[in-house]
Amino acid sequence: MIFLKTLMTGLLAALVAWGVNYVLLGLRLNNRAVLTFLGPLGEETLKTGLCLLTGASLAGVHAVFGCAEAAWELAGVSQAKRQGKLKPALAAVAGHSFFGLLVSLAFARFGRADVALAAGFLAHLAWNRLILALH
Repeated sequence: MIFLKTLMTGLLAALVAWGVNYVLLGLRLNNRAVLTFLGPLGEETLKTGLCLLTGASLAGVHAVFGCAEAAWELAGVSQAKRQGKLKPALAAVAGHSFFGLLVSLAFARFGRADVALAAGFLAHLAWNRLILALH
């Protein structure tokens, strides 16, 4: 049962995050600020918050979220363009899984949701800043 709960929670978090990010980017705000600060804050809050509300696996939900983001990267692109999207898709799985591991470790160590959320957010923020700096 925990697998199904984790799967559904991760997919719900991904769906809501996609909608929120779509709206934020559509508001014509500073896209760099959205991508580096607001996106990670919203995504980590959704993933961690929904986990704590549902009792799903913290690391599992983050990994499912990463898989959903990878699927989004690969969806709707031609076979010729898929090769160029493979690295970002794999980075999504690895990155969100890593954030989930950090959140899980922080929550296990400190027993506080705010510390766990901060750990995930800061790692996600640093990752997005690095990726944007490289591109």
